[in-house]
Amino acid sequence: MHRRTFLTAAFLAFSFVGLAFAADQSSIIQAQGETMGTSYIVKIYDPPESLGDDWRFMIDRELRSITDQMSTYIGSSEISRFNATDSTDWFAVSPSFQAVVARSIEISQSSQGAFDITVMPLVKAWSFGPGKKRMVPPSDQELMLLRRSVGFESLEARAQPAAIRKLKADITIDLNAIAPGYAVDRLVEILAGLGATNVFIELGGEVRVAGSKGTQPWTVGIQQPDVAGQVVAVAYPLRDRGIATSGDYRSYFEYEGKRYSHTIDPRTARPVTHELASVTVLADDCMTADALATTLSVLGPEAGKSYAKQNGLDVLFMMRSGDGLITMDATGAFIASLAPMVEPSAGTADMLPAGFDFAAFVPIALACMVALGLVVAAMAVGVMFGRRAISGSCGGLANTRDADGHVSCSLCSNPDNACKELRARMDAPSEQH
Repeated sequence: MHRRTFLTAAFLAFSFVGLAFAADQSSIIQAQGETMGTSYIVKIYDPPESLGDDWRFMIDRELRSITDQMSTYIGSSEISRFNATDSTDWFAVSPSFQAVVARSIEISQSSQGAFDITVMPLVKAWSFGPGKKRMVPPSDQELMLLRRSVGFESLEARAQPAAIRKLKADITIDLNAIAPGYAVDRLVEILAGLGATNVFIELGGEVRVAGSKGTQPWTVGIQQPDVAGQVVAVAYPLRDRGIATSGDYRSYFEYEGKRYSHTIDPRTARPVTHELASVTVLADDCMTADALATTLSVLGPEAGKSYAKQNGLDVLFMMRSGDGLITMDATGAFIASLAPMVEPSAGTADMLPAGFDFAAFVPIALACMVALGLVVAAMAVGVMFGRRAISGSCGGLANTRDADGHVSCSLCSNPDNACKELRARMDAPSEQH
């Protein structure tokens, strides 16, 4: 089990630039930025007057708060402090953190361990977690030892007062397969409280929509791996639901001619070996869709479809056949749309807006990429001759790091100094939000 990507960086870049070419964006306002090591975008159709001027700050504040609770990259976060303790006593956490852990345990129980937030030691051992990557399969003895530190049965959560505890001192948890979906749900709730009923929110590929765009539904792009291993997006209309996709086509390594997927089965301590290439899940909330996408990726096509039917889930499965072609299967709401999705849709998604002329945009995109390449090359030359690190920008060389040793701009939905400004505003006693 490991963090997945749903939209490629290039697709996101085309989407964001494409907004300038959309035919009708006059009724939509939006916010976008960086958070949780990825990006987010919020769109509001026909924004109400009750939305006010502070809605973007409220989004940033919520994302920052969730990061403070659930990021393993921040030493002072609730999850980092919980992982660091070897106590088996109840550990007080925020109600939202407790809710995410409790939901994780529920899905672990229903899937008999296919979903397990204690799997991080195995993910690291297989070179997919943070830190140095050795790209060599761990030994059987190493896996046997690590399995002693994995198991959702050794984790408990209670609501009143909000707390979690480990039944084994060396248990650690990682919420990367569920926290982004939870964050999306929280943003929907915040905007609904401000009167915004027609919204589209995407964070790191996890999407949830409410309402519509007037007479048109919001649409999302579902990735479909092709024969060459590339990915195309097909449009899918969505209303008042969350959607998440998990696939093995983005992260893997090969060793001695064998391919190892980033999807680790907590029950076997090894990467999955089935033919499932991608799975997309619809759910009423994005947190559930997020976690179930990973769950079904672990279970595989046969056990996954059985689990989906037993639990009344709406799932789209994409499998690699023996000749390398992609075949599809579905349950629930996806069954009716399966046939049109076999071929890439001619429609567009809200991550690639309606009215966008892709053919006309390609030369512009290529020109931008060339210009960007020249800028990066010039920066690199300056670094080599000036022997100075490029600091303070996301993705730059030798980013500015905080007291925890982490890149400051990756910890906040606004990069660099904006993080400090956001924190100061959050802490200001005179602010009333």
